[in-house]
Amino acid sequence: MNKPTLYGTIALGAIIAGALYLNSADRNTEAPASTPQAGSASLAPNVRSDATSSGGTFAPPDPVGQSRHDSTPPADPRLAALAVSPANDLLEFVTDGSGKVIAEIDKDPASISFKKPLREYTYAGERIIGVTVYRYLPDHVEISRTRVAYKPDGSVDEFAQTTSYSDSAMN
Repeated sequence: MNKPTLYGTIALGAIIAGALYLNSADRNTEAPASTPQAGSASLAPNVRSDATSSGGTFAPPDPVGQSRHDSTPPADPRLAALAVSPANDLLEFVTDGSGKVIAEIDKDPASISFKKPLREYTYAGERIIGVTVYRYLPDHVEISRTRVAYKPDGSVDEFAQTTSYSDSAMN
């Protein structure tokens, strides 16, 4: 087998593997019809909370009544990065006094990020304008920030993402 044929075969295999991976990831992230879905149009989720008025933690609400997610996708696909994560037993949601999720804390004892923040949300009024995502690695933390500015009509005016690295894991 000559080199171009070998490289072509490897590239084709990588493309097929990537397509299979993305297809299986899509199926694994689909929620049952009775649960809220990620990638919501509601960028400022209206969350019921048993937390005190000064903030606190809570269990995510039932799908009955108010929910944190809407089933329609956001008008601008870039806004999906700002959506609050779906309800999950391995996440603890921290809310402010009005019930908006301001942070997600890892509750997985087997995770390197156990009891550390995974995502922090910034609001302007009722809209999420920023998300900070922490990815914990053995020797450093990857910090990704997504910021958005809106036009008066509600469409996206500016959208920015940055990534930085911390030399040591956050405590």
